Amino acid sequence: MPTRTLSRRDFLKTTGLALGTGVVACSGLTALATYRPSVALPESTFGDQDTAKKVLIAYASKCGSTGEVATAIGKTLAQNGAHVDVMPLKEVTDLSGYQAVFVGSAIRVGKWLREAADFVNENRAILQRVPTAYFTVCMTMAEDTPANRDRAAGFIDPVRTVLAPAAEGYFAGKVDFKRLSFVESTMLKAKGGIEGDFRNWDKIKNWAQSTYAQICA
Repeated sequence: MPTRTLSRRDFLKTTGLALGTGVVACSGLTALATYRPSVALPESTFGDQDTAKKVLIAYASKCGSTGEVATAIGKTLAQNGAHVDVMPLKEVTDLSGYQAVFVGSAIRVGKWLREAADFVNENRAILQRVPTAYFTVCMTMAEDTPANRDRAAGFIDPVRTVLAPAAEGYFAGKVDFKRLSFVESTMLKAKGGIEGDFRNWDKIKNWAQSTYAQICA
């Protein structure tokens, strides 16, 4: 059988197709590795609408745990006489009419999510005029020790320099590997992370009640 000589043009064409296929394959694997299932973030209203004490609880959440903490705080405040709006920070368009604001965030790479930090920075002038509390949800607080509390408090130092809150709360979160990307779950497992719901609901509710009494009295 005669040997077929590959022309330069055919060689470049074949090589280009191979490289293109490789790039597409790698892009697909990268997308798969970083894909995180979408999570519905709760948005709710609780309490008597006619009350004079209207409170906003705005939060930033990646996997839904912080949103559930925000909802628990909202229900507790409503039980103590407040009218409460709970919503993701991205849905907040108007801060007027609120007598207090709670801002919460999950922690990623040792700091609040960017949308939470940006919210405080962009609305600083308004938040300075109403009592504002911060709450942070992170796995550092899975074990509530003085050292872990100090470490968690350090996560919000950049936000605190923008606006010092009237109160701060730190709570453990929930780890569900199904809500994480492949890369995130793999890294967490490599560090010895385990699945589980580490939230102490009594602690969350007690903090909400005492903070409401402190800043909305």
